[in-house]
Amino acid sequence: MIITVNEQRVEVDEQTTVAGLLASLGFPDRGVAVAVGDAVLPRSNWTTTLFDGARLEVVTAVQGG
Repeated sequence: MIITVNEQRVEVDEQTTVAGLLASLGFPDRGVAVAVGDAVLPRSNWTTTLFDGARLEVVTAVQGG
């Protein structure tokens, strides 16, 4: 199935979870926020299985100065 992550189309398996997707795309384990559609998805719900056409925004915290 096809989903969109940060405006990029990605093909994933039907059993792919948010956590699995982030790991496969190389996002870090910490300092990450995910929104599905227009709603922020709490880390406790990252076991949610994605659906065809899902739109995700993934942001990472950056430290600097």
